[in-house]
Parts: sequence; C-alpha cells; structure tokens
Amino acid sequence: MAFYGLRLEYALEVSSNHVFWKDRMEAMLEDNVLKEFIDNDIPKPPTSDAQDLVECKKFVGKMRRITLEGVRD
Repeated sequence: MAFYGLRLEYALEVSSNHVFWKDRMEAMLEDNVLKEFIDNDIPKPPTSDAQDLVECKKFVGKMRRITLEGVRD
C-alpha cells in the first residue's frame, strides 16, 4: 500500500521507528514542497486576498493528510 509515496511499512509505530519515520516524513514533505511548514512559522495570508487563503488551506490540508497517513493506529 502506498500513499503520497510513503509505504505502510514506513508508518510511525509508537516510538520504535521514530528516527527512520522522521527522515522519511521530512523527505516526503520536501518532495511535495511542504517542508517549510515544519521548518518555519508560516503566517496566514491577509484575509483580503481570498485566492491566497484558498491556496494556503490546500497546502495545510495536504500536509496534514501526508502526516496523518504516515502514522499507524
């Protein structure tokens, strides 16, 4: 099974594979041009620019999906 290129066997399992998972997750976010979200505080665009808000929400949603899909229950 794969999602955003991250295979299920690379999913985070409690703390047993944290370092390996962290490296994989950073690479996955970097491949999707989202690593800046974990490296920096990204200010929300001004509310007057609706298109920028839509783009920002899309990036945040994609980052959340990638991160959540990389964690096993």
